[in-house]
Amino acid sequence: MRFAIQNDRRIEATPGANGKCPGCSADLIARCGTKKVWHWAHKGQRHCDHWWENETEWHRDWKNNFPSEWQEIAARDETGELHIADIKTPKGIVVEFQHSYIKPDEARKRTEFHNPMFWVVDGRRRKTDHKQFQSAIADGVKHPTTDGLIQQLWVYDSRLLKEWVPVGVIVAFDFGGDSVWILRRIKGDWVYGFDYPISRLVEHISKHTQIPDVLFSKPIPRRVLRRYRGRRARF
Repeated sequence: MRFAIQNDRRIEATPGANGKCPGCSADLIARCGTKKVWHWAHKGQRHCDHWWENETEWHRDWKNNFPSEWQEIAARDETGELHIADIKTPKGIVVEFQHSYIKPDEARKRTEFHNPMFWVVDGRRRKTDHKQFQSAIADGVKHPTTDGLIQQLWVYDSRLLKEWVPVGVIVAFDFGGDSVWILRRIKGDWVYGFDYPISRLVEHISKHTQIPDVLFSKPIPRRVLRRYRGRRARF
């Protein structure tokens, strides 16, 4: 957790500091070591939001693209259970940054709770994911348009796609560099997406403008479909 409450102010962790959780008001400990980003932790208990994951430098870098007052925004569901959004804009758009593995059921529940939202996923957590994704792109169908190249990928060619297609919202895969691959549309066993600059994505979120959409292409040629019949997934 990046922020704690002290004297009605949000403060970051520093050595020896004291603060309370903005969600449950429990006492927090400032963790200021040399191996992890400085953060706040609950005393002797698990995080009050069971959806929370330990924050990495990757999370912090993404959060820093947005104003601090949009970060770590708490809300409760109809049962009173607490959940903290990584980013929530003044117009209610939530962005969640996911590094660790998450079960599909939990991803769907989080999506339903936070909607309207979309995900940014760290595509470098597993060593093979980026290579596998690049192979899926090489084997996929390419659709040049006046606005750029749309890539049509078979969902079973990539473990990342198979895991994240069920959430039903926009997902941006971060493989490092200045751009992300945005999963924008799903049609049957195919997904449609494109590379997109991170700076432009941040701008869309900040200004509440629509991320470019994808118009479904013409039917896939039979010669392409034949390549996929009988093929096994790569994982």
